[in-house]
Amino acid sequence: MQFRIKWQDIALTVALLCFGLGGTRFAALLQGAKNLDVLAYLLITLAAAGLLFRSVRPLWTVGITTLSIAVYLALAYPFGPILMSGVAAMYAVAVYARIELAAASALAYALVILPWWNDTVTSWITWSAGWILLPVAAGVLMRLRKRSVVDVRERAVISERLRLAQEVHDVVGHGLSVIAMQAGVALYVLDKDPAKARASLEAIRDTSKEALDGLRSELDTLRGSAPLTPTITLADIPPLAARMREAGLEVSVEVEEVELPDNYQLAVYRIVQESLTNVLRHSSPGVTASVRVYAVRGELVVHVTDTGTAGGFTEGHGITGMRSRAEALGGTLQVDGSHGFAVIARIPLPA
Repeated sequence: MQFRIKWQDIALTVALLCFGLGGTRFAALLQGAKNLDVLAYLLITLAAAGLLFRSVRPLWTVGITTLSIAVYLALAYPFGPILMSGVAAMYAVAVYARIELAAASALAYALVILPWWNDTVTSWITWSAGWILLPVAAGVLMRLRKRSVVDVRERAVISERLRLAQEVHDVVGHGLSVIAMQAGVALYVLDKDPAKARASLEAIRDTSKEALDGLRSELDTLRGSAPLTPTITLADIPPLAARMREAGLEVSVEVEEVELPDNYQLAVYRIVQESLTNVLRHSSPGVTASVRVYAVRGELVVHVTDTGTAGGFTEGHGITGMRSRAEALGGTLQVDGSHGFAVIARIPLPA
């Protein structure tokens, strides 16, 4: 069985050892107790040495320290700094062991140590609270604090992973949809119109490059080798519409100039991109789309519609991702299939 003792545990052990060996002599003088001998110093050393294992084997710490203090008191050596090793052991078992084991250890420590405390009941209770219950309670609170910090970090990691997954979905999904459409056009006109086929192949090349650049950017962000600030802005929406036109979907665009933080601009772009990608995937020939982005009454409105036929729809990952983006900024997203298909996002403007 291998484990690694931490330097913090060594430092605490050395501090308790120095305090115990140095302070017990004065305690003996004040209490008029019998003179300290080699066994007394050995027990003080063992009680402190138990703290070497506090973070890797907390139950060993409790066992070694409790037994050393019990023997020390049974031999009528003076009450003194050795008891601080017991306090540290109670705190350690509450921090590093399960709650039920910490409670059992505190009870065992009390049953072993308190019989040697010859005083009134009130004093006995006070000693129990100060030397056993308080360190255990402090340890439990520290354990809960550490757990809450870990939970917050885990939630942040999960949130970032979901964000990256959404970005990859949008980038790759959009790119593959455009590529598939352009490839179909190229195959259709390959013999009839070589120039058109060439234009489709060039569009496939450009779209592939953009998708790969976007994917590489997200992977660099995941590795920590790229800035986290997004580079996509509202100015990228017209070029997006142009690529859609090259793929065969007529798109009209109206984007009002609005000063927005980068994360707002990225969210709006992704909502427009996913909406147009859905139109490209599912619409019949001849369908057109329109994109409007404007501010009204303190809200940024993103309105994407198409002229397809009315019908039902199933809310998939794309719509869920768009809604998540809007809600992350305090907004809402609605979809409507009663007249073609419409996506309407309303996002409060930042103060």
